[in-house]
Amino acid sequence: MMISMIASAIGVPYIVTSASGWWRSAKSSFTSSTSEPADPAAVNVQAAASAPQARTMFDDREVPTLAATKKLPPVEGYGAHDLSEVFNFNGSPGWVMSRWPRVTVGLAELDMQGYRVPLVTGTAQDDLAGSLTYYFDDKQHVKLIHFRGTTGNPHKLVSLVMSRYGLKPQATPDPSMQLYQLKWNGKPVSELQVRTARVVRAAQPYTRFQVELALKRP
Repeated sequence: MMISMIASAIGVPYIVTSASGWWRSAKSSFTSSTSEPADPAAVNVQAAASAPQARTMFDDREVPTLAATKKLPPVEGYGAHDLSEVFNFNGSPGWVMSRWPRVTVGLAELDMQGYRVPLVTGTAQDDLAGSLTYYFDDKQHVKLIHFRGTTGNPHKLVSLVMSRYGLKPQATPDPSMQLYQLKWNGKPVSELQVRTARVVRAAQPYTRFQVELALKRP
């Protein structure tokens, strides 16, 4: 799957054990990974579906948490009142640099330049926390958006990718995963994976779901 390719390329998850740990992990992670996915159109869905166990995106101990943000100073970059503010293809490198004070630049892949930022959209259960990367072409147009993180309720994100970007639910042999894809000539070009956390803790409602999204420019 597209997501598996991206997940394996990222390499360093966000380790969150406390509020301060979230920030230390996020900041160090942005400087440690310089490799990202191959062409997102090259997705082997059948191979992933036939695997005995789909690759999990996170270790349960290594997920970002929205709960921790309640103890943090203001988020780096203002929160998104609407997810479409950040999951859109109208931004420029300058827009990314002006919105987030901490940006990792230089994630080159397939003639694209990546700009990675920490994203925490708020503290409601349907908000998101994790890593967001924009990939720009040589004309400074966003070609690919990748997000990896957690949420307490994926409904808002699912609604956005279905209504705005045309992703559709797909059958999957993994009962713990919801899969949404947009296909072109039978091949996925955009994909969202939503997984139920292996351990769901009542005290950590914001980490009930692990989400990973790869959106290719329409």
